[in-house]
Amino acid sequence: MTRRRLTALYAIFVCLFAVVVCRVLWISTDTGYAVRAGAQSVSTTQLPRERGDFFDRDGRRLTGLKKVWYALCIPGDSSYSQLFPYVPYTQQNLLYDNRNSSLPFLIEVSDDLSGSGVYTYPVRERYLELPVAVHLIGYLDGDGHGVSGLELAYDDILSTSSDEQVVECATTAQGSLLEGSTPSLATEEQGSGAGVELTLDAAIQRACEGIAHASMEKGYILVADVADASVLASVSVPEFDPNDIQKSIDANDTSLINRAFSAFNAGSVFKVVLAAAAYEEGLDWFTHTCEGSIEVGDQTYRCALGKAHGTVNLRGALEQSCNCYFVALGQALGAERVLEMAQRFGFGKATAVAGGLKTSAGTLPDLETLQSAGQLAMFSFGQGELIVTPLQVTSMMLTVAGDGNLRRPSFVRGIVDSETVELLESPTQAEPEFVCSPDTARVLRSMLQSVVEEGIGGDAAPKTGTAGGKTGTAQTGQFDAEGEELLNYWFSGFYPAENPRYVITVLQDAVLEPEVSSAAIFARVADAVCALENG
Repeated sequence: MTRRRLTALYAIFVCLFAVVVCRVLWISTDTGYAVRAGAQSVSTTQLPRERGDFFDRDGRRLTGLKKVWYALCIPGDSSYSQLFPYVPYTQQNLLYDNRNSSLPFLIEVSDDLSGSGVYTYPVRERYLELPVAVHLIGYLDGDGHGVSGLELAYDDILSTSSDEQVVECATTAQGSLLEGSTPSLATEEQGSGAGVELTLDAAIQRACEGIAHASMEKGYILVADVADASVLASVSVPEFDPNDIQKSIDANDTSLINRAFSAFNAGSVFKVVLAAAAYEEGLDWFTHTCEGSIEVGDQTYRCALGKAHGTVNLRGALEQSCNCYFVALGQALGAERVLEMAQRFGFGKATAVAGGLKTSAGTLPDLETLQSAGQLAMFSFGQGELIVTPLQVTSMMLTVAGDGNLRRPSFVRGIVDSETVELLESPTQAEPEFVCSPDTARVLRSMLQSVVEEGIGGDAAPKTGTAGGKTGTAQTGQFDAEGEELLNYWFSGFYPAENPRYVITVLQDAVLEPEVSSAAIFARVADAVCALENG
């Protein structure tokens, strides 16, 4: 009896074993099980997320113009040796350290290697080797977020513009691709597709960058459209490389300063404010006999080189930039009227650019300070406590070139769809603010045209057409190693004179004497704009 039971039990075990063996054999030959097993070993590796781009006023892309490639390095195949010659030097250590990785990973390569059997994926690089408008656009940190300029102001929008994509791989336990599978792209987070359209004209911007590099060591060039005060070009030099910020930090060469938003000593370019105040207050008849110097209180103020200009009226004083005349005119107008006109023109106020990005407000002396006859005298020809930004000077000249209402330069047209460059959202437009009458603006334009055609601004005369504007040389209180004072050299004006379409402001800051005058640089920019306008 016991023997039969043992035999039956043995038979049962043999049958069960046979069932298990058959089941294992069946599973091993079932492709459906293989696929399901592979799905349980899916690795993902993230591609760098692209940012939304900046566009110029005509929809031309200013960022993201160049592609870089990321190759998939797969353990267990020949990826390491195949990729090494194409990996940038800075990335070779990463490739070496991960050569024995248990999972596929992405690494930057110098070319599209998909034709060599390597899985390669394009990503748009943020900046060109010769980037455009670097100070206005700004730069990114190591995590790809905006640190300065409009990159910072629009970081929330730009950082979520593109899709967040990953490469998915079905892998074996050793990290190699599962037989019969290929990597695939998947979207983890949908982007908004938004970009930012600027007022810049890429062709004018590039032309001004070339002129700045060829003409000045340090300084700034701005071109604005008189019709709507939009900025067509904004060039600050020296420039920085947004791909290598550390280089500028080490050089300590002021290249990280955006001069458009910074404040500088003004000098005689500010005399336009006094001229406007004289006309608005009915003192356009005012004359003064300049003997090369003028005493106010116990101080003596001089014209450049102590030159005596004789008896001059307002037009003649602007043409020759006579300091003595404007000191006398300031005393005749009084501190309150001069300060009020400066405030009307926007001096002493920051300019909002975008988001939280603002320019410096500069410095205006208060009325109490200007009760001192000496302080008022210096203020009247743009010295003393007065500090201004190139945008404020440009705003002043746009106001004169227009109808007498304050024109604030703008840099941004709005948020756009990156595919169609269709405008989705525009900045709020400021209400017009009265500065001076259209008649006063018209007379000032005539006088400033005389500065170029008859006065000391002759270098600003373009080869084609006419121009008007004002020179300015300002003491800075900064000195070189030999003890000589460094000066700011300005020219701001409009072109053409009879029907202004452009305002151009040029500043060369803290230099002994420029190789090319700011007025001559103005003329070069005007000629370049004219050439581009004519195709």
